[in-house]
Amino acid sequence: MSLAAAIAQTSAPLFLLIAAGWLAVRAGYLGGASLDGLAAFVLRVCLPALIFSAVSEFPLHDLLDARYLAAYALGSLGMFGLVLLFARRLRDLPRGDAAVLALGVSCSNSAFMGFPILHQLLGPIASLALALTVVVENSLMLPLCLSLAQPKRQGEQPAGSRWRLLLGTLRALGRNQVLAAIALALLLQALRLQTPRPVHDAIGLLAHASAPAALFFLGGSLAGTALRRSLVPAGAIGLAKLFGHPLLVLLAMLCLRPQPNGLAAAGVLMAAMPMLSSYPVIGRLRGLHGLCSATVLLATAAAFATLIVWVALLQQAGLLHLLR
Repeated sequence: MSLAAAIAQTSAPLFLLIAAGWLAVRAGYLGGASLDGLAAFVLRVCLPALIFSAVSEFPLHDLLDARYLAAYALGSLGMFGLVLLFARRLRDLPRGDAAVLALGVSCSNSAFMGFPILHQLLGPIASLALALTVVVENSLMLPLCLSLAQPKRQGEQPAGSRWRLLLGTLRALGRNQVLAAIALALLLQALRLQTPRPVHDAIGLLAHASAPAALFFLGGSLAGTALRRSLVPAGAIGLAKLFGHPLLVLLAMLCLRPQPNGLAAAGVLMAAMPMLSSYPVIGRLRGLHGLCSATVLLATAAAFATLIVWVALLQQAGLLHLLR
């Protein structure tokens, strides 16, 4: 299957679910309180279940590919840091708002868009790339963002309170459900224990609910969003994600050269995916769900073209052999 066909086949259901959420809110079937409950369900239940399920699927030694983990982490942290610094220093945004914007350019829709497309292009190595990417994004990037982006009702940290910020971040990491899910999955693997079949199946059902629920929420958020006012900032975040993130990951991959062949290119293309589908849910913590929803919509639509560009660039750079 061609790249264009793979992207179209994978993207079409995403847009249909977004449209269903938009219609449900516009028709009055769902309101603000319903969306709040759906957001909490995705963030606190479905997302940890998805991460636990993904990490549990692979042997522990496959999840500890140091070169890939380091390269993808360096590229993602670099992009996160650049946008965080820009938002704080040049735009004077609160730390929590800046962290949400930074997450949008450093975490990909790896499970629900990246994996299906890469599997069509690369075959079995796409599964390994997904598992390693999930480890980086959900043991490092998501906890980092969630620890910084505390809900506004809790108030902002006083300026200059670095120790208080550090202690607050550590406490937030300790309460983070995503990090707990990864730690539990890795512990069970290290002890060579398996979850009972009914528990495994129940977690799988919750994991599969994550994407449709997040996309439905995205559509519902767009129903009350003045999209025109969000186009410029959403477009800037989307471009940074689709070009800046994979560029930094590519530079890191070229330096560290993870094996086997194909894994480095898989990491670049995984970084070239749009931001994670639960991004508007996380943005709701800071009242930014409208902007985040518009960003996901624009970036997902634009990814159809930008992914083709990235494949062409890899060809021109002589790296396309890594994709086979």
